[in-house]
Amino acid sequence: MQSEPFSINPPYRVFYALSISFCTASAVRSIEVVSDVMEHLASSNSKDPLDDVDSHAVLDELQNIIVQGAAVSRYFWPSDKGHEARGRELRQKFQVTEESPLKSRDLRNMIEHFDEKLDHYLAKGIVGHIIPHYFGPEGRSSGVPEHFFRAYFINIGVFEILGKRYEIEPIAKELWRLHELSSASEQ
Repeated sequence: MQSEPFSINPPYRVFYALSISFCTASAVRSIEVVSDVMEHLASSNSKDPLDDVDSHAVLDELQNIIVQGAAVSRYFWPSDKGHEARGRELRQKFQVTEESPLKSRDLRNMIEHFDEKLDHYLAKGIVGHIIPHYFGPEGRSSGVPEHFFRAYFINIGVFEILGKRYEIEPIAKELWRLHELSSASEQ
C-alpha cells in the first residue's frame, strides 16, 4: 500500500515559516553588520581603514551567513528522501528555484561536517603560509602556498574556509528575500 504524498497541513505552514524566519533573521542581522563594515571601508578617510575593523568579529558574521544558509537549505532540499515532497512544497511556496545558491550540497556539507572537513584538511599536511584569519583584499601570490582557515576577500566578495570558496552576495540576497517572505507568511 502506497502512502499519500506529503502535504503540509495549512494551519501548520506557519511553523515552517517561523523556523525558516529564525535562520534568516540571524543571517539578516549578520548581513547588516557586514554591510555597515563595507560602507565604513568605502567611506573612510583613514590611511588603512582595515585597522578599524575587528576582523574576527566580521568573519564570525560572514560565517553565520553561511551557517544559516546551510540551515535554510535543509528545509528546501532535505537529505532524507522521505521529506522530498515537503521540500518541493516549500520551494514552491517560497519561490525557490533549483538555481538557488542555497542548494549547494558542498556548502551544507562544509557546515554540517565541519569537524570531519577539518580533520581531512589538516591530515593532508599543509605547507606554506598558514593564515588563521584574514579580512582584506585578495593579494597576489608570492609563489608560496597560502592556507586560510577563514578569510574574506573584500575585493571579490568571497568567503573562504578550509580552501573552499563561497560567494557571499548571492547567498545573502537569497536569505534576505526568504526572510521577507517568511516574515510575511508568519502573519
